[in-house]
Amino acid sequence: MSASADFADEPTSDDAARAWVARRLRQADRFAAIAGETERHRAEHGCNAYASADGPLLGVLARASGARRILEIGTALGYSAAWLAEGAPEARVDSIEADGSHAEAAAAQLRRVGLAERVKIRVGRSPEALRLLEPGYDLVFYDAYVPTPDELALFRDLLRPGGLLVTSNLFLGRYDAALPGLAKGAEVRRALFDPGRWLTTFADLKALSIRL
Repeated sequence: MSASADFADEPTSDDAARAWVARRLRQADRFAAIAGETERHRAEHGCNAYASADGPLLGVLARASGARRILEIGTALGYSAAWLAEGAPEARVDSIEADGSHAEAAAAQLRRVGLAERVKIRVGRSPEALRLLEPGYDLVFYDAYVPTPDELALFRDLLRPGGLLVTSNLFLGRYDAALPGLAKGAEVRRALFDPGRWLTTFADLKALSIRL
């Protein structure tokens, strides 16, 4: 085999490398049908149901952390819950969804892929629903609207020491600078870098934070 053939699939620019990754992730996405159904649902109903672009990353984090108890805030149609459950095969996933119709649709999707027994969907709004939960979670994934400092405090209370918090929607101002709640999101961004409470980095625009 020639040297040029060895590198026939080698991306030669940043854009090409990103395209390679995106293509391979799409091809390997075992829950692509749920993501597709989420897109169709949002187009039909004009709602805010989104499939997290980082589903496989969530699966890897769940597996790497050895999570046995996982909490998700913002179920939509169950795409990220499916990845969390798939990534941590010994884990139970509690998922909080404010929209009852989304919760029903998510339950149907999770039954279809054989994960309904391991994901419990709770209809309610954060932070009220969070206060009903028992502490000791290994991983918390937040994918609802802009998080608030009060919610961050609850996430910390619910996580075990050394547990992992994955926080989305910290930069919604890039879509609309007039959205309500952006100042609260800015407070959360700053708080996640408190060196006495969190060890934080970012993967794309999601904060990955270890509870200290």
